[in-house]
Amino acid sequence: MRRSTILAILLTLVIILLVSVTYLGGKLATPNTPSTTQTTIRPDVGLLPLPDAGQPKPIALEYVVDQIPSALIETKGVSSPITIHYIRGNNIDTEGRATKWAFGIRYENQSALLYYDVSGWQWVPWQGEYPGQEIRTGSFTPPKDLVRKNIGILFGSTPLQTDQIQLLELGNGIYTVTLNRQDSKQILLFDATTGALIPSYA
Repeated sequence: MRRSTILAILLTLVIILLVSVTYLGGKLATPNTPSTTQTTIRPDVGLLPLPDAGQPKPIALEYVVDQIPSALIETKGVSSPITIHYIRGNNIDTEGRATKWAFGIRYENQSALLYYDVSGWQWVPWQGEYPGQEIRTGSFTPPKDLVRKNIGILFGSTPLQTDQIQLLELGNGIYTVTLNRQDSKQILLFDATTGALIPSYA
């Protein structure tokens, strides 16, 4: 009888000891909990969007043209002579800069369209026809000079910084400018060499 009582007491002590160890282990782990929780809810700044990321930004044509050869080598491995036959700019501002530029190019008897904006270069194969005349750097009035020379014609007597030309296209020695005025489109032609307005009676 005495033996069974001793065993019962020992068993009870073992159970109490196990419960105490489990309880104390939980209490000791508690200080780490806030740190873990804080790490979990801490915002990952690397995933937050950067200011103005992906937003249209005005880009000068000269900056983009200089990059075309290296861009083609990097993206397509094209190192043969490249000729530009068509240039188009979208949303031209009062400084002659566009939010997106497009180039019709030829190389190795192939044609392609190259697009450039704040997100970088895009390449599209093209089977259509381009203007036959090659556009050489320095052979035409840059968009910034075209706009400066014709600022009143393009933007009016008191242009605002927010004013934009919808579309500017260059091909075969002529600038074709598309304007939005009072809910209607107006198309003007300019000599690409001199930047002078070409009278139109259409």
